[in-house]
Amino acid sequence: MLAQSASERYPTNTELVKLREKLRSQIRKLESENEFQDSRTSPDKQRHASFVSAWAKIDPIVAPFLGYWLAYQESLLIYPSNTKGRVCIIYEGEGLGFNELYFGNVVNGEIRTDEKETIIKEGNYLGVASVRNNKPDIFVTPPYMNPSITLLMSEFMNRASMNRPDIAEMVQKFKASGCRDGLPSKR
Repeated sequence: MLAQSASERYPTNTELVKLREKLRSQIRKLESENEFQDSRTSPDKQRHASFVSAWAKIDPIVAPFLGYWLAYQESLLIYPSNTKGRVCIIYEGEGLGFNELYFGNVVNGEIRTDEKETIIKEGNYLGVASVRNNKPDIFVTPPYMNPSITLLMSEFMNRASMNRPDIAEMVQKFKASGCRDGLPSKR
């Protein structure tokens, strides 16, 4: 995602139809080769399902995207926000050595990020559609998959601070932006 060059614009709906098919093709290939096994335990899957279910009662359009999504050498942590329809996204790349916080809004079942990328979901997979050099594509392969529950910010901060001294500023921005790192509170 952001470790590479920025997206010039959001992909058009026509481009997204083609990119969604590309994502499906990547998923079929991935599943047929059985290269990336789902290492989540049953309790991990249940915790994630409970987390998503709890948030679905508060913000149903955001809930399906929530979680800690893994790809080959990078991951996305997608958190809910105090603002309905909005998500907070932490990108981790290069073996946790690169972290970036950005935001998105769920529109028509896709996340449109403030980085002009569109995150599309197919089952337990996410693809990030972007446009570089006027070429729409999904640049991260394999897709993000096997979501687990997101980390609490204290856990994320402890883990990421080894590689990034300014992580406390990122966590402060996360909190100041209305991002949420746990279950919804009963108000």
